[in-house]
Amino acid sequence: MTRQSKLKLKIQGMTCDTCVRHVTRTLQGVPGVVQVEVPGWQAGVAFVVVRPEVEPRALEEAVAEDGYRAQVAEAVSREGTLEPTRQAASPSFTVATEKRPSLMVIGGGAAGFAAAIRGAELGARVLLVNAGEIGGTFVNVGCVPGKALLHALAHYHRAGEHPFRGVQTMKGALDWPQVVAHKEALVARLRQAKYRDVLAHYPGITYLEGRARFLDESRVAVDGQVFTPEWVVVATGASPWVPPIPGLEDVPYWTSTTAMEARERPRSLIVLGANAVGLEQAQIFARAGVVVTVVELLPRIAPFEDETISAAL
Repeated sequence: MTRQSKLKLKIQGMTCDTCVRHVTRTLQGVPGVVQVEVPGWQAGVAFVVVRPEVEPRALEEAVAEDGYRAQVAEAVSREGTLEPTRQAASPSFTVATEKRPSLMVIGGGAAGFAAAIRGAELGARVLLVNAGEIGGTFVNVGCVPGKALLHALAHYHRAGEHPFRGVQTMKGALDWPQVVAHKEALVARLRQAKYRDVLAHYPGITYLEGRARFLDESRVAVDGQVFTPEWVVVATGASPWVPPIPGLEDVPYWTSTTAMEARERPRSLIVLGANAVGLEQAQIFARAGVVVTVVELLPRIAPFEDETISAAL
């Protein structure tokens, strides 16, 4: 039986999921490669199972021809199991034992992850602190859930449109709780694959769930633990702004975050703000059968875009 080996490559230059697909296809095309796994562009690594005749240099050169930089970073075992030169570990979600990390990153979203990973690549002892769900805005309450709902409702909307004579489709009933559940399953899957699983490949990063608070210029407290990091990166992101409307605090209003979590559709909805987020929310609920009114203070919708875009919308 042919004995296979498993290599770990450090990949530089990946910036998105498309890069992951490019690198995966390129490595799969090298003769003698049996299996390729690229955990995500944030991880900056690839795991490749190869036959004995494959030279590591061939993998590096193939990736270089695709516009990226690769270097075999781990020792090789003939059984096809990785023999790491340093202990790979799952991310810590409990007490951090390193009280003076080289770098503390506050915020577990895309920016915080990029800072933590870069710090680890440069040899820093990194403590990544995050309050709430790992992954930040993009995967939890931003583009991923928003586009998932938009895409689902686009299919529902098109089922009721008949642009071609002789072709009839029917909308049928819309099961809104199932639509939301499907969106949440996608978010959970990407949160695991793109964030938690990526951390497992960086033993130099310790992940700590909690809310950070500066005690003074050198000390940071996280839920009772006190740290004295050499450097701190603050990447806490943003939250929806609630306008100062009299009486608003007395009613159960939604934000762009809580709207996408609603298990029931309202009969009608007022959306305050006709920029990108407001228009996205309005389109989702309008296509789900809700009567939507969009309110904008400025003279046109999408007020920060070109006037022709506003006119088209």
